[in-house]
Amino acid sequence: MMNVKELDLTGCKLRDFDKMFDRDFCPNLRELNLSHNFLATLRGFGYLPQLRILKIKQNRLESLFCKLNDDGYPRGLFGLHGLEVLDVSYNSLHDLYGLHLAPMKDLKILHASNNEIIKADFLEKLKQLRELDLSKNRIKQIEPHQFHNGLMISCLKLEDNSLRSLANIERLERLQAIHAGGNRLAEFWEVDRFADLVYLMEISLMNNPMTRKPQYRMNILKKLPNLIVLDGKEILTDERNRIDQT
Repeated sequence: MMNVKELDLTGCKLRDFDKMFDRDFCPNLRELNLSHNFLATLRGFGYLPQLRILKIKQNRLESLFCKLNDDGYPRGLFGLHGLEVLDVSYNSLHDLYGLHLAPMKDLKILHASNNEIIKADFLEKLKQLRELDLSKNRIKQIEPHQFHNGLMISCLKLEDNSLRSLANIERLERLQAIHAGGNRLAEFWEVDRFADLVYLMEISLMNNPMTRKPQYRMNILKKLPNLIVLDGKEILTDERNRIDQT
């Protein structure tokens, strides 16, 4: 496997591996897909500095954290310095503990939908993160320390959680798109939190209580005059002109 750059082991019934993925065996590996297996831990990963894309969808992961070996040899995320895309959707994660400890300074895309995550914690070290998907988890609120001005997230997906408020999302100053459908957002004034997000072009709020209120779309577009797409539908010039005249 010395020259392998891409490896797809989807659905191979893997339960565990030890030193199978390591620089000594896969020095040039850049993309690895281990989705639809039975992996319960990331401990089998050693030092893979060339790996850029790792997909471990639909396994049995309960944690992203692995301790270093007694000899200091990196395990799990600790050995994936160059990772840019990580997909851990459809697992059994309750949090993202471990992300703040691993040296993944280049991570740009994190997909962690369809887990049991309660809080959007441990993101503070991911300075290059651009896309974050936490849809279909158990998040009820965004706390002040979780999203801060140092994060560069431009696309945030929080669909099908239990959010009653969008408080503190406005701290993501680079946000261009937010997908928050299927939550418990009831009041139009929640959208006022986006007023100072100058890069915001797209929002999706479908299947929230507020969308059942009269003149929902018109109210949202009035609050956000620079919006380009609402609920998957482009805002055309004619529609914008009609709203401006009301």
